[in-house]
Amino acid sequence: MKIVFIGGRDIHILGGIENYMYNLATELVKMGHTPIVYCESDHVWKENVNGFEVRYIRGPKSNLLCKPWVSLRATLHTVLREKDVDFIHYNAWPPSIWSWIPGMAGIPSLMEGHGLEWQRSKYGAFEQRILKFMEKVTARINRHLAMCSQDQVDYFFNTYGKRAVCIPGAVHIPLVDAGNSSDILKRFDLTSGRYFLFMGRLVQDKNPDYLIRAFIKSGLCGYKLVIAGDNSAMPEYVKYLHNITDDPDVVFTGAVYGENKAALLRNAHMFCLPSTIEGLSIALMEAVSYKLPVISSDIQANKELLGENAIFVRPENENDLVNAFKKADDTSTFAAFIENNFKTLEDNYTWPTVARKYVAYLNGIIYAGR
Repeated sequence: MKIVFIGGRDIHILGGIENYMYNLATELVKMGHTPIVYCESDHVWKENVNGFEVRYIRGPKSNLLCKPWVSLRATLHTVLREKDVDFIHYNAWPPSIWSWIPGMAGIPSLMEGHGLEWQRSKYGAFEQRILKFMEKVTARINRHLAMCSQDQVDYFFNTYGKRAVCIPGAVHIPLVDAGNSSDILKRFDLTSGRYFLFMGRLVQDKNPDYLIRAFIKSGLCGYKLVIAGDNSAMPEYVKYLHNITDDPDVVFTGAVYGENKAALLRNAHMFCLPSTIEGLSIALMEAVSYKLPVISSDIQANKELLGENAIFVRPENENDLVNAFKKADDTSTFAAFIENNFKTLEDNYTWPTVARKYVAYLNGIIYAGR
């Protein structure tokens, strides 16, 4: 099959959607398929990555307009110039506003939900209202819907009466020596097993500010809190996080990739994800793949992977996080948490498993007459 993916940013800076497209496209190449990935950029160019083509389209500098504009151009290019396309895969609601165009050309498409966009704090009230409206519109015009979590599947059915399939993100089980060549622990004066790790884009939805304040308030001795992430689109919020405290036990590494990310995951004491909103977090899956115990918000998306096998806190609740940090020094219950979560991940959330489910779903649509 030739499958076109639309809706990401730079494929080399792996946010949630980019990670999804990069890894799924890589697996599809291994299975003999031909993915094409469209991303937004500040200039037009293309490259080959892991056997699939990535095409970059220039978009306007607007959180609200960029994705719809890039999606429109990618859709028109696919429909008018690309030959033998079997499927178009739109990521998130804004790009999929144009999914009726390939439908008119006889090309089936699906919309993949990666979270409820209108809830994200990076958008203002006006933008949120528009995104909620776009979600409602795309729920009506998209015949085929896939979501990254069962929580979103349930939301779409309960809100719009639309049935969707859950095709989650996934991870690769790490190699035994992953991260061993990195010097990141030395550079940031970190000791293996003696730091808590937050890893992800620095946005209010993930509540790193609550985490920092709770860590300081907990008074834990001998541990550090590592904040691994950045957000070039919201520099004021990143600056705000840096200004919360001057405690040397709170360490900002910036965004990390490759061996540096693997080293931080391999050597952490616990992983922390106190988000208010998630799809089904890739960072959380990565933490579980490295057999880390987790402090997690008790939202349904996180519990899909963790079940009851974590120290749970209420979102945006500093006192819960303080108590969680105080419990985290007692490792007696962690072994069962770790093994149960790893087994769930291994059975359901690896890329080969998800890719096979994805291809079966697409084949079902195509053979059923689109």
